[in-house]
Amino acid sequence: MDKKSNDNVEVEFSRSKQKSLSLKVKGASILVIIALGMMAAINTVSAEPRYLVYYNSNAAPLLAAADADYTHIIISFITLGPLVDGELTLVSPPEMVGQWSDVVKLKEAGKRVMISFGGGDMQADDYRVAIGREVELAKKITEFVKQWGLDGVDIDFEVSSALKIPTPSGAFDGVSFLTALTKALRDLLPQEHYLISHAPQPPYLDPLWHGGGYVKLLKQVGEKIDWITVQYYNNPSFDTQPSRTVVGEGDTPFVTSYISIVEGRNGLVWPSNKLVVGKPVYKADAANGHLAPSSVARTIVEPLRKRYGDQFGGLMGWQFSTLTADHRYWNNEMAKSLGLKP
Repeated sequence: MDKKSNDNVEVEFSRSKQKSLSLKVKGASILVIIALGMMAAINTVSAEPRYLVYYNSNAAPLLAAADADYTHIIISFITLGPLVDGELTLVSPPEMVGQWSDVVKLKEAGKRVMISFGGGDMQADDYRVAIGREVELAKKITEFVKQWGLDGVDIDFEVSSALKIPTPSGAFDGVSFLTALTKALRDLLPQEHYLISHAPQPPYLDPLWHGGGYVKLLKQVGEKIDWITVQYYNNPSFDTQPSRTVVGEGDTPFVTSYISIVEGRNGLVWPSNKLVVGKPVYKADAANGHLAPSSVARTIVEPLRKRYGDQFGGLMGWQFSTLTADHRYWNNEMAKSLGLKP
């Protein structure tokens, strides 16, 4: 994702359940709560789906999101800057100048606030300075998260050449880079307190697209990631016909559709409660893949909620504003289809 869209990819061919166990000890009844699943369930799973939006423009102030229905606000993007005295540096989003103090107000309004690293504007050469220095990069990102009181980090990596298997000549191994970075981030940002998400484009999850680098990545570090948000836009072969390509209904569902990913048709079974559908909010927010908000609700959200119930991972909108009718629908109406408001 960038200011308007992410880079196109060229395509060549629980809720953690709890059980109560009543034990009799010396005549007393002791209630023992057995939590099934990891402690990470605090962050990763809830009885209702996530509703995410990226903040990437000063078309509306960040604080305006406090009145919207989103559960998570993802500020974008921090990027890599030039080395300073041999150390990695991060560049903060220019749109956030004068707005960082509003993060606490969003959190007071019940929002989880995260920062996204990367984005469609970061090219291969921008990442090379950090290759082999993933632990140092993770420390820089962690410092940023803690400095501004954020709830975690989202990784939006869109250097397609680096995700091809095998790695092409002249490219770097993006799977190894992201694996090392994710492991280092999770060591520094414990899962019971902080969130880590990834936002892959659909082809990266397709083994027929150069091996599907993200499938390999998720097999290695999936347990360290709270959820992935699949960007179902800017990839025309993967995001038209939403019932087939996004939801995964019909006789010939796409291997990168929601249902297919959950059922492991790409070689990896991925939990529904850790899978989020990403769509553009407004037609100008992406080159393609936009649907009228009511269509998103009717053709994507409602079928998936019907199928998965409270195990549906959620919906993401790219990007926040208050300027158009579509933005206002996402801000104030879409949550009804998610069951977040009556």
